[in-house]
Amino acid sequence: MTEKEAQGSSMDWKAWEAAGRPLPGEQAHASMMPYARSSADVARRRGQAGKDFREAAVLIGLEANGTITLIERTPEKGPHGGQMALPGGAREPGESMVNCAIREWREELGLPESCRPLQPPVALTEVHVVPSNFIVRPFVAPVQLPEILAPDPIEVAVVHRIQVSDLVGARHRTEQPVHVHMPGSAPFQWTAPGFALPGVPFVWGATALMLSEVAAWYGQWAVARSSM
Repeated sequence: MTEKEAQGSSMDWKAWEAAGRPLPGEQAHASMMPYARSSADVARRRGQAGKDFREAAVLIGLEANGTITLIERTPEKGPHGGQMALPGGAREPGESMVNCAIREWREELGLPESCRPLQPPVALTEVHVVPSNFIVRPFVAPVQLPEILAPDPIEVAVVHRIQVSDLVGARHRTEQPVHVHMPGSAPFQWTAPGFALPGVPFVWGATALMLSEVAAWYGQWAVARSSM
């Protein structure tokens, strides 16, 4: 699918379901890798959850009009303060990853308990977030959000709604200088690949990796809206 075609398209959930829910996988991350990092699979094999790394989940909610909601973290939020992110957070003891993703999605966007994904979320490829030592499992699902949101002011500075079609193709993919905060070292500047989206701060790092997989998935399974 070309970038122009993606702009007038919607996700064909039924066709994707019928095909067995295929996903692009880790290869979709390659273009957004900011620097050498271990994969989530390698980090899991080498460590133990809760001891060597923590687990977290995010929910990528796709609305019928092709919108995905991102958040801009408050400046105080540790090594990722001020960065663009997907609604999500750390898994609580005894909580499944998918329930973690839904709970954090609600909490960070200020959604009521009654607000749920329109169908069961599907797991995408895990990402190892080195600066905060998290392994994050992203999930994707169709959602319907209220027009006005009341995000958690402690976690979220600004909510940004983007078009998933803007992630497809090369039009908004570029490299920019970013500030990296690694454990045990002073912050430094690095040039990283990411998404320079209209009206949105530069999206890079783990969030760009996850959105890159979404872009590949959507680019394969979206169809023109008029033919849905």
